[in-house]
Order: sequence, then structure tokens, then C-alpha cells
Amino acid sequence: MKTDFVQDRRKGNNRGDIIFALFGHASIGIEWDGKHIYIDPCCSEADYARLPKADAILITHHHDDHFDPKAVELLRKSDTIILVGGVVGEELPEAEVLGPHNKSFMCGWMSVEAVPAYNVERTQYHPKERGDNGYIIEIAGQRIYVAGDTELTVEMYSVSDIDYLFLPVNLPYTMTVEMAAEAVRRIKPRVFYPFHTIGTPAEAIASLPSLIDRHDVETFITPME
Repeated sequence: MKTDFVQDRRKGNNRGDIIFALFGHASIGIEWDGKHIYIDPCCSEADYARLPKADAILITHHHDDHFDPKAVELLRKSDTIILVGGVVGEELPEAEVLGPHNKSFMCGWMSVEAVPAYNVERTQYHPKERGDNGYIIEIAGQRIYVAGDTELTVEMYSVSDIDYLFLPVNLPYTMTVEMAAEAVRRIKPRVFYPFHTIGTPAEAIASLPSLIDRHDVETFITPME
């Protein structure tokens, strides 16, 4: 269990800044205006018993480096919003499953849109028919896209107006650095966070800014293996 992690504070609105907690691997926290969102929390990445309870938990898919029932139990409270993709709903029947026929969720302070997450070339790892998700989260007038475990898909071509983009660069299971660079060039976020990078050499991750070659995109590289 990790006891330290990187935080990245970004300008929000008059109700506060957005703070990203980059716990590790695929586990991310987002804090804004006293609200706490956790994406794919896993106890291997943080001591969730010592962190604030969740206002929302988003699970992309059922693999155990993304879905950890113990972490969910440590974070949840009576009114926690839980949004899941694919077969996770079978294990969390109280959660709301987002997918092709129910793609979005909205409450007073947040909206979430599900984007399919799957492999195009190495389909044995994340098949499209399983219904895994990435999520576009909108808070404080900012749009945050956490892509889940995916390669560059046709659905990504229509994703736009993204401020903060999290893409997995995890060989051989998700994107190559070339796929990630192409996705960034298409989506054109303000800030790109390569994450879930285990299996990809550090020098390949470090080469991403030159591969992307866009001066209007900041690439924030931090250990997220």
C-alpha cells in the first residue's frame, strides 16, 4: 500500500480549484468544492481508510487492478454515487451501470458520460462486447476524460472540448505511445496525463511530448505504473 502520492492543483471556478490525486496505476482522485470523486480505487495504490469518503466512485471495468471491492467499501457512505461499466454491476447491484443504452448521469454538481473502452488490435484483453467504460466527468465547467483500459477507438474521434485527459499507455494491454500521441492530437486537451504505464519503458513515456508535437497541450508525466 502506498502512503504518498502526487497531487496536481488546477484552476476551477469561484467554488474552488480542482485537485487531482494521482495515487498510482489507474487509481485517481478528484477533489472540488468539498466533493471527492474516486476512479478505479484499489487498496494497492492508497490507504483509503485515511482518505475522505467518496461522494462518487467510478469503476471502468472488472479487472482487479481497477475494481477492488474492499476499496469501495472503505470509501463509500450512505449517499455515495457509484457508477460502473460492464459486468461490475453484477457484483455491485446497487450501482448504476452506464453503457450503450444509458450513457450519462447527472446530479447537481457533476455530470458523467460513458465512453466505450476496448481494444481494437489486441481484442483478447478488453473486448468491446464486455461493455467496459471510460468516463467524461464535468465539474466546475471543466471536462475530464479518464479513458479506462482502451486502445484508440472510433468513439474517441468524436470526443471534444476536453480539458484534462488521462490515457493508459500500458503495453501490451492498452495503448502504444504512438496510439496515445494520435489520440491526444485528435482530442486536443489542455493537459494530458499518461497513466497506467506499467510495461512501457520510461524513455518511451518521456518521448510523448515530442510525438504529440502540439505546443497547446501540456503533458504531465508522473509515476503512474
